[in-house]
Amino acid sequence: MDAKSLFTAQELEELLGKMYFYRQRIYRMAEDGKISPYQVDGKFYFSKDELIMATLNRLSARIRLRFSRLAPFLRISFDENKNKAITVYGFPDKSIITANTENETEEELLKKVENKGREVKNMPDIPVGPGNHDHDHPHPPHHPPHHPPHGHDNPPHEEILEVLRRIEDRLVRIEEKLG
Repeated sequence: MDAKSLFTAQELEELLGKMYFYRQRIYRMAEDGKISPYQVDGKFYFSKDELIMATLNRLSARIRLRFSRLAPFLRISFDENKNKAITVYGFPDKSIITANTENETEEELLKKVENKGREVKNMPDIPVGPGNHDHDHPHPPHHPPHHPPHGHDNPPHEEILEVLRRIEDRLVRIEEKLG
């Protein structure tokens, strides 16, 4: 490892964005074996590239867990030179979501993905509006009505996803308290 590519947690926080790459997270990732710490003269140093990759892998895993239906299409990137932004792209409507790591947290980014997922889920199969009633257009696919089990307002998979979201949020809060 080249010494020029190693930084202290404080330097990485400044370099990559304080809200997303905060020191406690960096130290926690090192403790968990997600990134390698290098100790020189009693001071810990970390690889910037390794930290970025571990952070994007963590975000990717959380997206897969929370949004399994969207996850196969989505991609994530980080550009430290362009506004310190993490970008999530690959949505069916070709939109992108960004989070400025200087002033947005991972939870805020996940909330944006969740909102976009709801938007995409509610998109029509074909364009609706005046002039789109030609017989040349294909008919939308027929989906049988879903009747949830008695006493449930949400389909079972939505309830499961909501429970998983609550568990994940609780785990994040516990990690932050232990941090």
